Amino acid sequence: MQTPQGYNRMGMMVPYDLALPGGIMPNLLITIVGEPIDGDGRFSVNFMKGSDLVFHFNPRMPEQTIVRNSYLGGSWGTEECDGGFPFAPGRQFELKILVEVDSFKVAVDSTHVLEFQHRMGGLEEVTLVQISGDLQLSSATASMI
Repeated sequence: MQTPQGYNRMGMMVPYDLALPGGIMPNLLITIVGEPIDGDGRFSVNFMKGSDLVFHFNPRMPEQTIVRNSYLGGSWGTEECDGGFPFAPGRQFELKILVEVDSFKVAVDSTHVLEFQHRMGGLEEVTLVQISGDLQLSSATASMI
């Protein structure tokens, strides 16, 4: 449950901005540990290049689906929502998003869930990952593997 100040029980502010001053590149791994909480049952992870969303990752509890998309130049792309749904309210997860040359690879709790093909170049200009929504956030880190 969130307090009026926007802090969740773990003390991390949501929305949370993970700065990536060097941009993203192959072998960059984003690791997010959290737990879906009550609310509308949605949270999102957005890889941002200015106002563009290069990768929008949006689990939706009511629909039991993970919507993926991009928002480039003021327009949404084609939505992708096939695949399984590994999230449940009140159950902690470890989400790993690996940047590869041609795609983002996503795993939850060490199980591969999906891939999302890059829809633009200039990945070094993606300097922010924003995490928002109905989520109790424990940690968000970036590392090279």
